Amino acid sequence: QKEHSVLQQTFADLSAQETQFAVEIKELQEIIEKNKGEMRETERVLYEKKAELAQIESKIETLRSEESRHSREVSDFEEELREGLDILGARVKEFHNYEIDEQAVLNEDRAEQETRRRKINVIKIRIEDLSGGLGDDVIKEYDETKERDEFLTREINDLKTSAESLRVLIEDLQKQLDEEFMSGIDKINEQFQNFFELMFGGGSASLSVVVADTRRKKSDIEGLLTEPDEEEEAKPSSAEGYGVAKKETGIDITVSLPRKKIKGLVMLSGGERALTSIALLFAFSQVNPPPFMILDETDAALDEANSRKYGDMLENLSKFSQLIVITHNRETMGRAGILYGVTMDASAISTLLSVKFEEAERIAK
Repeated sequence: QKEHSVLQQTFADLSAQETQFAVEIKELQEIIEKNKGEMRETERVLYEKKAELAQIESKIETLRSEESRHSREVSDFEEELREGLDILGARVKEFHNYEIDEQAVLNEDRAEQETRRRKINVIKIRIEDLSGGLGDDVIKEYDETKERDEFLTREINDLKTSAESLRVLIEDLQKQLDEEFMSGIDKINEQFQNFFELMFGGGSASLSVVVADTRRKKSDIEGLLTEPDEEEEAKPSSAEGYGVAKKETGIDITVSLPRKKIKGLVMLSGGERALTSIALLFAFSQVNPPPFMILDETDAALDEANSRKYGDMLENLSKFSQLIVITHNRETMGRAGILYGVTMDASAISTLLSVKFEEAERIAK
């Protein structure tokens, strides 16, 4: 509006100048009639005034074009405001509240403004296609989407923080498990040695943690190397038919029998292996003694001499846990406090039998 007023004032001034020049031309023509001698000078002045008049008329025409263009822009802006009201609602009128650097706008290239206008028109068309022109609904949906996005961003950050905390916790737990595992191995070794000496009357036995390189066949781990959607294939190992090498932790058992140079389980007899296994089993149970244990035919492979050693071990173990032993071994049954079984009398009828050896010995005496 301000620019339009300036243009109108300039147009009025130029119109006044045009009228004044027309009067001067008329006066000059009268002077020419009166002063024939001054014709050349007067014609020169006349030509200059006509040139000035042509320039003024050109400026007037330019200003008229600017005024017409400005009027069209004002009309287009008002039309855009009406469209904005239909699309965005009453909030479009708040453009007056925004501070705009007029000098920056005037210095901006017109082509950039037209490009921005085209982008705005494209956005308006998309908004109309999406919402049917309901501006308030669009703003509401935008606010809800923005709020949802901020909420999800906070959740993602919380999840990242939780994931990092879990990684730290896993590392701490892994370290604690390793320490407790090694501590458990030490405790088991102590009990293993005691039971082994009780079984064999001496010697030594221990567990040790070993780390070995093991290789698995590529066909067994092919599914673990790559995800189904990955384009890159896993590179095979240099050893043909094998995949990746992996270090695995295991337990090695070292035994040394008294009065023998035998070391290692592979050099033991069947009975010695059975006794060693039983000693190790009982050592496991004594690290954290259970309230009771059930032993099912653990002495089946033992001869009479080893059965006595097994019975000695049961007596020692019964000080810490209640033992329920299923056996056919006489030596083992002789070490029990209460015996439950099935017997058959002369009439060939099976009968359940329970005997407390302490009461039986007292009655026998």
